[in-house]
Amino acid sequence: MLPFPVQSLLEIFNNELADVRFGDMDAKGLADLAAEVEAASHNVITAQAAVDAAKAKLTERQEAMILQAQRALAYARIYAETNEPLRARLDAIALPKLAKRAAPKVEDAPASPEGAPKAEGEAEVTKPRRGRPKKAEAAANEANETEEPASQAAE
Repeated sequence: MLPFPVQSLLEIFNNELADVRFGDMDAKGLADLAAEVEAASHNVITAQAAVDAAKAKLTERQEAMILQAQRALAYARIYAETNEPLRARLDAIALPKLAKRAAPKVEDAPASPEGAPKAEGEAEVTKPRRGRPKKAEAAANEANETEEPASQAAE
């Protein structure tokens, strides 16, 4: 892309100064140079895209290599549990950790169409939490479980 001032100058040379020549400077010479600059700019953009793609491929292959190396090291450490010299050599290897990639953002879709009133008695449906309960929740549940048999025994 040509800078705006150069574009303005080219426009003047193509219109008002189309028939004027200043030494070796004329509208055709400027237009030819502008075309060469545009072509070179296009080549740079194309080459940069190729470099970016190559860098992405390199990063992908490096990550795959690190994952494979981490697995190989884990297997080798298990194998070397009884071989102290080998285990010492394996323990000296510190592989890099992969950076965690940010998860793509997913916007939650509304449960009902926007502006639609909820039917009477319709409640929000929540999914149960997945995974292990937090310590505080587990302790509260455990306390409730121990109180119930005691209260049933007292009846």
